Amino acid sequence: MADKENIFKNLRGVRKLMLATLTTDNNTTLAYATPVRFAGVREIGGEEEESSGTEYYDNQASIVISAEGADTYSVTTSVLDDETRAKIEGRKADTEKGIYFATPKNRPYVAVGFIGEDTEGQEWYYWIYKGKMSGGTESHKTKDDGTETTNLEWEYTSIYTQHRFAGADNKPLKYVKVKAGGDITEEKFFAKVYDPDAVETMSLKAGGSK
Repeated sequence: MADKENIFKNLRGVRKLMLATLTTDNNTTLAYATPVRFAGVREIGGEEEESSGTEYYDNQASIVISAEGADTYSVTTSVLDDETRAKIEGRKADTEKGIYFATPKNRPYVAVGFIGEDTEGQEWYYWIYKGKMSGGTESHKTKDDGTETTNLEWEYTSIYTQHRFAGADNKPLKYVKVKAGGDITEEKFFAKVYDPDAVETMSLKAGGSK
C-alpha cells in the first residue's frame, strides 16, 4: 500500500508576519483591531513550557502530574515602522511629523499571524491568539567595507485565551493552524484574526448543515 504523502519533510520558509491588538477576551467575546503587517520576517521559533512531577505509592511511581506554561517564540524581523512599534510597545508615534515618543511602555496583548512552509511546498496559516512582545531594540553600527546590517530580535510570550471555542470542544486556544489550499484563502484568513467558530456559523447561515 503506497503512502498517502511523503513523511520525510522539514520546515523551510516563512512569510507574511501579521499583528493585531487584542481588545476583548472573555467567555463570550474575542475581539481584535484590524491586522497590520508587522515587518519582514526571517525566523520564528517556538518553545513550549511544560513540566511534570511523579508521586509514589506502594513503593512505586503511581501518578504523573503535568503542568503547562506559556509558549515562547523567538522572532527575527526587519526594522519596522514607528507606527507598528507603537502598537507593540503601547507608546505613541506621530507619523505626520515623524516623531516617536518613548513614553513608559504599556505593552498590550497582541495576536501574531504568519505563513509557514515545509520542504514539500505545503503552506500553513497561523494565528497565535494572545501574547506580549518584548525586545526589538535597534542596533546601529558604522558603515565599513563589508555588507553587514542589523535586524530586530523579539520574544513573544503566548498564553491561552480566556475565550473558549465551540469548535475546540469549548476549550481555550493558544493558536490555530490551517492547511493552505482549502476553502479558507490566505486573504480571508488574514483579513481579520481567524475565528473558527465564526467561520462555522457563517457556513451554517449560508445553508450548510451540522
